[in-house]
Amino acid sequence: MKDLKPTFEPLSPETILNHVEEQKQLFTKEQNPFPVDVFPLLVQKIIIATNESLNYPIEFIGAAIMYAVSVASGNTHKAQIMKGYEQNSVLYFALVGKAGTNKTHPINWALKPINEKDQAKFLEYENLVAEFLELSKLSVKERKEKGLEKPPIKPKWEQLIVSDFTPESLTDIMDFNKRGIGVYADELAAWFNNFNRYNKGSEEQFWLSVWSSMPIRINRKTSEPIMIKNPYVSVIGTVQPAVLEQLALNRTENGFIDRLLFVVPDNLQKEYWSEKELDSEINQEWQTVLENLLNLEFSGMPEVLEFSPEARAEMFQFNRNLTDLCNQTENDAIKGIYAKIEQYALRFALLLEMLRYACGESDKKEISLQSVQGAVKLVEYFQNTAIKVHHQLTSKNPFELLPADKQKLYDALPEVFTTGEGVKLADELGTMKERNFKNWVKDKNLFKYLERGKYEKLL
Repeated sequence: MKDLKPTFEPLSPETILNHVEEQKQLFTKEQNPFPVDVFPLLVQKIIIATNESLNYPIEFIGAAIMYAVSVASGNTHKAQIMKGYEQNSVLYFALVGKAGTNKTHPINWALKPINEKDQAKFLEYENLVAEFLELSKLSVKERKEKGLEKPPIKPKWEQLIVSDFTPESLTDIMDFNKRGIGVYADELAAWFNNFNRYNKGSEEQFWLSVWSSMPIRINRKTSEPIMIKNPYVSVIGTVQPAVLEQLALNRTENGFIDRLLFVVPDNLQKEYWSEKELDSEINQEWQTVLENLLNLEFSGMPEVLEFSPEARAEMFQFNRNLTDLCNQTENDAIKGIYAKIEQYALRFALLLEMLRYACGESDKKEISLQSVQGAVKLVEYFQNTAIKVHHQLTSKNPFELLPADKQKLYDALPEVFTTGEGVKLADELGTMKERNFKNWVKDKNLFKYLERGKYEKLL
């Protein structure tokens, strides 16, 4: 068997040595576009359409679609890069944006087909509960007369999305829904704050285990023990930039924050409503895509997908490049990002293959080179956003906390400028409207007020 050559070359020593400095510059100076082109053509169409009609930021709707696919496919498949090394498609998303920047709406839109399925299953559950209550009223003799030898068993709700729960109730839900579930925590800060609400440290360890697909063992005094062999819970939620520090509080040593996929648009400005209506066929097409995944059979154990020879060669080269970068990086936080993003590369490849299958572009017999190439692009995006967030959490420089478009405007402003000059420049760069600029220059960490209509940059 001839050696397969990957489509991208190994990193040169010079590239490796310069990498960390380049990363430091990336989050302050350069754009980090979300790689829409990694998705099947139909999904690209959906992302662009919802962006143009509903003002959903490309990054947010892209992440929401990935999350929905993760939940819909669940535990049905795993990716195997080599014997003994498998990954599912569990994802932990954190959508970062200010209030009013359309973080929640894309998630709700992407999850609509799944929520409708949950609603239908809940109606079935209610009917079964009513039947259970009626049977529970019967005596043993009356049940036998109806041909029922055993007492009725209380039904459970077959569901995919969970929003409000206690740790104990979640394990019960997971135990019943072994195909996998998704957690939607609208405000991630509240989710994190609950980690120590019931049993200090234990819930955080629970989420670390779920992410790593480690078996969950629950021992209780009041009920039978539970063991979940293949836990599957994907998570998505939103967070405002100002409360990002809460996410990192006491969570750096165990690497929990490194498991989060941060979605950070370069433009965090609130947009005007679009007058362009969303074509009804877009909703139907997305419904069909998810149904193709939701209808996959689940036997109780994931089906294992191996990589094609070309895809495997590409993934191994990716691993070598990432390992070289990791070994040359002295920052432990950055090392943690690299370590987790490596596992996400396999998950992205699996997820893209499942999505291609749902769109009719794959027979799902193996993970293709195309899916691996797309996974590498997604890794680059999320690696960059993770490093950006890391710098935001550790930097004392207010400039570095600004989104890329505002950094560009700030650099372009003269050291001393008038309000009129600033408004004109902001308009030319397409950064913000006049009113927004006039509010922005009031930030005392960035600007000094000199006299009426005149300011000086502080950085």
